[in-house]
Parts: sequence; structure tokens; C-alpha cells
Amino acid sequence: MSYKFVLINSESGIPEQNWVLPTPITVGRCPTAEITLDDASISRRHCQFLIDPYGSLIVRDLGSTNGVYVDGRRVEKATLSMGAEVRIGVLTMRVDLTDDEMDGASEQGTGTAYDLVDTEQVKIIQPEQERYEIG
Repeated sequence: MSYKFVLINSESGIPEQNWVLPTPITVGRCPTAEITLDDASISRRHCQFLIDPYGSLIVRDLGSTNGVYVDGRRVEKATLSMGAEVRIGVLTMRVDLTDDEMDGASEQGTGTAYDLVDTEQVKIIQPEQERYEIG
């Protein structure tokens, strides 16, 4: 089993694109990110998906301007359940399990666990003011 990251069209709710990649996965506008999203609401290095020591899939905000939201709640770091919707800037990704082959030839890094000290189920950030990156 692998993780599939599905970009969802915010207007229609229809999947637009998907990736099956080994973790860790960085998402951002930077061309060196494993998933590059060309949208002004996305930071260069917006967030990262990785496996914690317990085998759970984690999303971690990398100090982005517009934040990371899991099922509508802003988080710094959260454990994801399958089917969870992760909003990155104004874009939404869904995380699913799949038997599809991984993109690319290598599965190097699959299952690598990272010690994230104090991983919490969901850490909620109370927004003082929503910020949106322009340009």
C-alpha cells in the first residue's frame, strides 16, 4: 500500500491530478518540491507529509504564510486519517491509500520514520487574522 495525494478542484470537487510518491514529500511552489503547485497562495516550501515513528502519516506546516488546514481546522502538525482533506493555501488535497505503483522508478525512502517529538492528533491554531499572499 502507498499513499495517493489527490488535488481536488475547489469548484467542482472533481480530482484534477494525483501523485503516488514515497515519503517524505514536500509541497510548495519551489521547483525542487516533490509536489510543485503553481499558485500564489502556496509558499515556496509550504508543508511536508511524512511518516511518524508509529507509522502514521503526518502533515507539518513549514512556516507557510497561508497555513495548512486539515478538515477545515488550521494545524501546525497533524496525524492524517485516510480520506482527510488538507487545504494548502487555497488548494485542497485528499489523502488516500492505493495499490497504484509509485510515480518514478524508485521507492527509496518509503516508510522512513521521523521522530517528531510530541506528535499530537491535531494541533489547532486559533487564527488571529487570516493572511493571504498576493502576487
